[in-house]
Amino acid sequence: MNNLSLNNFYNSKLFRDIDIALARLLARLAPNDPPAVPLTALLVSRAAGEGHVCIDLHQWAGHELKASNESPPLGRCPDVESWIDQLRASTMVGAADNHSPLVCDRHGRVYLQRLYRHEQQLAQQFRQRALYVAPEMSPDRVARIRSLLTRYFDPSPSDRSPDWQKIAAGVTLMKRLCVISGAPGTGKTTTVAKLLCVLIELTMEAPLRIHLCAPTGKAAARLGASLSDAHRSLDCPPPVASALAALETSTIHRLLKTQPGGKGFVFNAKNPLPTDMVVVDEASMVDLVLMDRLVQAVPEDARLVILGDKDQLASVEAGAVFGDLCQDAQKRRYSPEMRHLLGTLALVTLPAAKENMSDALALDDCTVMLQKNYRFDQKEGIGALTQAVNCGDSGRIKRLFRKDRGATVSWEQWRRRSEFHKLLAAHVLKGYETYLTSRDAEEALSRFNRFMVLCALFKGPFGVEQLNQTVADLLQKERLIHRARPWFKGRPVMISRNSYRIGLFNGDIGLTWPDSDGRLSVWFRKESGELRAVSPQRLPEHQTAFAMTVHKSQGSEFDSALLILPDQDTPVLSRELVYTGCSRARHQVILMAQENTVDQAVSRTVKRSSGLSDALREESGKTD
Repeated sequence: MNNLSLNNFYNSKLFRDIDIALARLLARLAPNDPPAVPLTALLVSRAAGEGHVCIDLHQWAGHELKASNESPPLGRCPDVESWIDQLRASTMVGAADNHSPLVCDRHGRVYLQRLYRHEQQLAQQFRQRALYVAPEMSPDRVARIRSLLTRYFDPSPSDRSPDWQKIAAGVTLMKRLCVISGAPGTGKTTTVAKLLCVLIELTMEAPLRIHLCAPTGKAAARLGASLSDAHRSLDCPPPVASALAALETSTIHRLLKTQPGGKGFVFNAKNPLPTDMVVVDEASMVDLVLMDRLVQAVPEDARLVILGDKDQLASVEAGAVFGDLCQDAQKRRYSPEMRHLLGTLALVTLPAAKENMSDALALDDCTVMLQKNYRFDQKEGIGALTQAVNCGDSGRIKRLFRKDRGATVSWEQWRRRSEFHKLLAAHVLKGYETYLTSRDAEEALSRFNRFMVLCALFKGPFGVEQLNQTVADLLQKERLIHRARPWFKGRPVMISRNSYRIGLFNGDIGLTWPDSDGRLSVWFRKESGELRAVSPQRLPEHQTAFAMTVHKSQGSEFDSALLILPDQDTPVLSRELVYTGCSRARHQVILMAQENTVDQAVSRTVKRSSGLSDALREESGKTD
């Protein structure tokens, strides 16, 4: 590929400036390389920007590259065999240990060197942790654990189904890695609270050092609040309740402690965390690089518990780590040894595996999928809706909306933009009036979390930018806010860039409200639940947050969520996006979308290119 063709790609806007820059750099460093090398650099760089860890040459071979469906092709990708041969002949493409810019693995996947290294390191860490099994216990200790598990996980006498929460606790007690997936309402944090009570009771003489974390400040605060609520409802001795209440939550970045200047973390593989157990919530939001850095910092002899919802949208940055870890969770492929141990320790009988066990991994023994939903009825309302979305069953989705008649799920459709704005105004005024008439910042911030407008897009008439402006205009018209200046009472903001100096991070949500002296401050809720006031002038990069994207809403829950989809199909719309948006609501989902848009969205699933699943099988010899 010569400079002229690269300029053609740049002018077509098919690739970003950074993609073009990488391709040109490789062309300068290896001027005799065939055109396939800079072409691959373009594709791999763009893919990373879209959240993929790599590209699969088999999927791109022979593919025509066009700026749009109507435009003529700018070029065609080579066939697989010649493409791989050209790449492997280049000094710009190599293995993980030779520091080449690109890596082509034996499966025909090509990575940026950095992402390949993180993927391999993370896979190795997970493989090693999954192999560990607790040594044989004395009869007295087994009896003690049984007693505690029975006390904290006592099922209903009429429920004969397996107690997957208890199974998750048993797995954590026997392994150094436990991956727990479950939809909202399946009791992930309740499971962790009960598990922590068991561990605290077992180790009262030598207390465990336990760290709790999540990707964002909002998710960390919600984890802390959920555990606080759970421990108050549990029948645990006062010393255990005190120890559980004393646990603090933090973001992953705060836990690892960023180096001055934001370059790297204080805690890493060479300087591991001083901990015996790390719990990570909302793990579907954690990208490949951050997950690798976190796992590297957890000592080999510490427990690592990873919680999330495998059906949610993946992280904004590259990777779908949690989804890859839970790929076979529903198959229940527990080894005979694990089934025996769980039967002995937790007094549970696991259901039979759903398929052949010949390719099962040690990781399968560490993975638990919570089945029972304690919040939602799976036959109607939000529970049934999210289930139908997950199955891509648009017919059932429509029947559920008709059956519910707006009690917990409501579908608002419109034909003209004027109808859309009228419907939007009614929901926004009802949803936001309560917080805007609050007495103080504490009350306002608590009430603000009751309702949220969620969007699929950032730009366009149905995107966050425009809807934030529209909502502000509606509230101004009703005199609920007064926008004489950029900063006004009631303005919600979301941080969009990490600031280690100020201690605010991407995704943190604050609310503008006067302090006791009448000065406007932006109030954030810390992981401890306390409020923190920050001067508007000190805030890092931010945006108004009357509305937010579904991606940004992950880790949050609202009493009522208004999910707005654009009136035309776009690749961003997917089953995962609709599911994530609907599952943000605790009591009511309001969907504002055209019927054909919903049909198209739930029929499309997102699959991120990654080699993590294969890498987890490498040393077991079970990869194809």
